[in-house]
Amino acid sequence: MDLAPTKDGLPKLRILFLGFSLASLAVCAFGAAAHYLKWAWGDPWQPIGWLLSMFFLLCAFLPDPRDLATGFKSLIKPKTAFFLFWILFFVVSHLWNFRTAPWNGDALFDESGNDLGYLKSYIIGHPYQAAWFHGVISRETLFHYYVWGFLKLFGFNILSYEAALFAIWLTAFVFTLLLVDLFFGSYSVTSVAALSFNFLPFAFIYTFVGYRYPMTVALAVVSLYFLHLGFKTTSRFYLSLGGIAAGLCLASSIPGKQYLLALVIAAPLYAVFYWRSLGRTVAWSSLAVIVYGFLAAATPILCYIIFNREHYTSYEGAYIHRFWDAVRGTPAPNDMRYYVTGLWNCFFAAHFWPRLLFPDFLPIPLPYYWVLLPGFVLALWQKRFEVVLLATLPVVGVFVTGGAAVEQRLLLAIPFWILLMSFTFAALLKLRPWPGVQIALGVLAGLILLKGLGPSIRYIYSKTTSPFSIGHYAQHQVAVSRFLKHVVAGQEHPGPPHLERDEFNRIEGIAAPSYDTFICEGDAYSIIHLLLHDYDDDKILSFCSGLPFLIVMSEQDVWNANKNAIVAYTPSNKDLKLIWERDPKAERIIRQFQSLRDLGTEDSISFSFGGRLRTFYVLNIPNNNIRQFQQGVKALPATPQVRSLTRAVTNMFKGGKGTGKGEFDFPHGIAADRSGNILVADTNNGRIQKFSPSGAFVTSLGTKGTGYGQCGEPNGLAICRTGNIYVADASNHRVEKLAPDGSVIDEWKGPDPGFYGPRRIAIGPDDSVYVVDQGRARIVKFSPDGQVLATWGTKGNGDGQFDDHTSVAVDPNTNKIYVADPINRRIQVFDSDGRFLTKWIIPEWGRPAGFEDLAIDSKAGRLYASSANMNTVLIFDLNGARIGTVTPKPPDKLEGPSALALAKRKLYVLNMAGNRVSEIDL
Repeated sequence: MDLAPTKDGLPKLRILFLGFSLASLAVCAFGAAAHYLKWAWGDPWQPIGWLLSMFFLLCAFLPDPRDLATGFKSLIKPKTAFFLFWILFFVVSHLWNFRTAPWNGDALFDESGNDLGYLKSYIIGHPYQAAWFHGVISRETLFHYYVWGFLKLFGFNILSYEAALFAIWLTAFVFTLLLVDLFFGSYSVTSVAALSFNFLPFAFIYTFVGYRYPMTVALAVVSLYFLHLGFKTTSRFYLSLGGIAAGLCLASSIPGKQYLLALVIAAPLYAVFYWRSLGRTVAWSSLAVIVYGFLAAATPILCYIIFNREHYTSYEGAYIHRFWDAVRGTPAPNDMRYYVTGLWNCFFAAHFWPRLLFPDFLPIPLPYYWVLLPGFVLALWQKRFEVVLLATLPVVGVFVTGGAAVEQRLLLAIPFWILLMSFTFAALLKLRPWPGVQIALGVLAGLILLKGLGPSIRYIYSKTTSPFSIGHYAQHQVAVSRFLKHVVAGQEHPGPPHLERDEFNRIEGIAAPSYDTFICEGDAYSIIHLLLHDYDDDKILSFCSGLPFLIVMSEQDVWNANKNAIVAYTPSNKDLKLIWERDPKAERIIRQFQSLRDLGTEDSISFSFGGRLRTFYVLNIPNNNIRQFQQGVKALPATPQVRSLTRAVTNMFKGGKGTGKGEFDFPHGIAADRSGNILVADTNNGRIQKFSPSGAFVTSLGTKGTGYGQCGEPNGLAICRTGNIYVADASNHRVEKLAPDGSVIDEWKGPDPGFYGPRRIAIGPDDSVYVVDQGRARIVKFSPDGQVLATWGTKGNGDGQFDDHTSVAVDPNTNKIYVADPINRRIQVFDSDGRFLTKWIIPEWGRPAGFEDLAIDSKAGRLYASSANMNTVLIFDLNGARIGTVTPKPPDKLEGPSALALAKRKLYVLNMAGNRVSEIDL
């Protein structure tokens, strides 16, 4: 650390600017005090004084024009091109597979929704304040003012928000490389640092996540760079920049305090090792510039702390209090073992769900420790105390806080982990006097780097190939919020959801709706609150207490919220629109409200996104009936009607054995179309029969025979999103593709040597068609136009082998393939390319001719499994855990159940022996 004297004094103009800065800082402090004392005159002067104090400070130490010109000319050199290359590399790599990545402009992390909602509720339209108490935490506002600028420039939408986040991480990346270059002056070391930082999955995935914490990371690296550059070049301008960035660091988020703590601890350590320099005037004047720069930037947040100390300290104080209790011997589960285990799992557990965004990858790839730990020692040896502290203090913070969702608290450490690794690589370059040792260790270090980079790049690539690969990038929540926003705005049947320029604001250009809206939505987290903010989101979502009813509410909670919202509603001159998302938790509630449907009209709205169909029941109450409707709601029971745990069969298609309409002869397959119509493969009659959702016969498709378009023994049925019907014709050894009216589109004979008794069919979320080719002991995957995409399976009982497998089903959320392998008493699970994943044992299976079938309810996370040899349907979750069974209430019973279909929260069971269909409410 060079503390040589400065080259020039302070001429009068610079003293004048310093005076202006001090006066502006006093205005800021007095304005802040007035603001917190509720004196309105202080509201504008706090931010004005704050900004002017920093501006005048920089003006006071701004290099003269000649030095500025020299500085700009010095940028024309190869090193500038080197840094521009890495900036371009960062940009291109982060836009890699952008359209299919989770951050493709159609997703938000829930905490980002909170931050953007906070921006609209506390920042826009309010006097400046450095932080506001929000829920359980004081949220600093610097990040929000920065984001607001981007949104005003480019539109209030997700892409603009992601651009703002991208700029923050690009800044952190560039200044990390500048620090590496400043410390080591090596293109090689800087390039290694650039690759390690750019392809660290932790940093890469968090680029577009949000939070205030990444701004702290960028400001900390900027501050440290200018502090080192200022001491190296004896520039008070750079030192003032470093001090200002440190103050802004404190004002940006909680980890800013860790950066300041690192500087406060490092300063006396430097004083011990460089004590002879302390006698120089320049040392104290340089420190004074840094401290004043810090105060100029931090005054608003310091004033907030003075006037709101309890709010500011409550969040961290709770964590520290619990940790201190553990230190003093609190018994399990919150003892010290809890904290130690949590820290260990955070860094080393292969699968750790509290790492929200990357539970299946480590914050630091294990090979990197071979260069990071030596770098830690070398940094201490070279007295780079602040780097060591900044690499470790966030880890200590995670240790003290413990618990779930901790990885964002490690973000500050990322640049300094990279710096520690750089110390090791820089040390290798100093081994030139021993070329043999240098080459050996260099090769070893290169192999270690590749061992970490390879899996990291593959992991990042795997996450960019599907928008749904990272669940906390909430694609579906954004889609449903965009869709329902248009309904609230007055478009009762909107089109598919999509990105819009100002989607965070009220929709312009359409008339105010003629109705008020209440919405009971399944995943009403922060995102739908954000998009409905300008329409009074609290009122609209009071219908579900403002909460995601699928996750955190019981059926009774939903019922209470529905009734309370309606009873408390004050009618105006508008109609009332009630919207429920279709889900088992809401179905009985919907039925209760349907008892009042004579006072209004019913409707249904839906949209499809990412292979998932979202359906909503709508009840419209005209203005003149609202009072009567409210009275009817008051009269409804205190609880929804309680039903038996045993599911009741609410309707049976009479069926019976025969060849007439609605009669069957040993039927094998069943499917439901998007309208709820039921299609049954009437196997021995060689036809497909179609029924309405109420069970009434509609029509018959096909005739028995072996000719083109005829059916021999139709087994499995599947219906795609466009309504086309796929029929597995076992005796004709082919799959027929029919139009919705039954006309033949195509027929597939299967890949060589052709199908032999195809049994069941399933459709994937990408419209791929999976066929159980039972006689060949394989699964065949087709594109919708009949192109063979994959085949897998052989005869046997090993993983991936089958013995008379009978059914296939696809989970549209994960694209996992579930295959019923009953003779082997199991269900096997594969990915969409046929790679074996896992298997479940089903002891009840194993007898021949069971015609076992599978049906998946992806919303509820359930799999239903039937067998003609059993009189119940088994229920599993999608990980294989047994949940229970579905059994009809006596005297009804299942008679040889041979096939299953799900539609509109009903399970349709085809009774092969009874020649009829059972309809079971779920």
